Amino acid sequence: MLRKHHLKYTLLAFLLCSVFFTLPVFAQTDIQPTVQAFLQAWYVDRKPPAELKSYIAKDNGFNLQPPASSNAPRTEARTDPVQQLFEGAFAKVPIGAEVVRPKSLSDAIEYPLAKQPATSRAQTQPTCATSEQFAICKPDQLPKGSVQPAAQPTGNDPVANYLWHLSKTYKNNLYIVLYTTKGPGLLKETAILYWIPEGGSWKLAAFKGTNW
Repeated sequence: MLRKHHLKYTLLAFLLCSVFFTLPVFAQTDIQPTVQAFLQAWYVDRKPPAELKSYIAKDNGFNLQPPASSNAPRTEARTDPVQQLFEGAFAKVPIGAEVVRPKSLSDAIEYPLAKQPATSRAQTQPTCATSEQFAICKPDQLPKGSVQPAAQPTGNDPVANYLWHLSKTYKNNLYIVLYTTKGPGLLKETAILYWIPEGGSWKLAAFKGTNW
């Protein structure tokens, strides 16, 4: 799990990628069904964390610790970050209250930029594959520095170093998934997911959101 002090990547990705033309999801088709199935299982079907963990890569950033100067409570290190992520996506419901759930993935998440008309300059820009629910992009289809460091980190920041590792180790096989949550019973946040190939399938390597 990549923590809140790196939200600059989250915000830049959404604020700046509006200048890029987007297409319906037909490119990157081999990863799209996996992403869709994962998001459906998580947000709509609410599968238990133990089952959702099958989507997590072995090479992942979920156990990264914040820098020593971070104000993050030390107790967080004792919590399973993946379980915390999956369970933390949902608003707490008072005892006895009715649990309201999204009925479909379209009720749960959206990619707002998919609803915007393409600009005249967009035809010459790199393209992401999008639906109304989410976008699937290669890092070079997004503004430089928006989802990963623009240059090799020189410090000991574990998040920046891990994202740099992803960009080099999976240079041509790293995909970024972007969306915002909106459905009933969900905490509202903007999310960036990092997907890599592993063991013959696509796996989730890292997650960053406005609540993490």
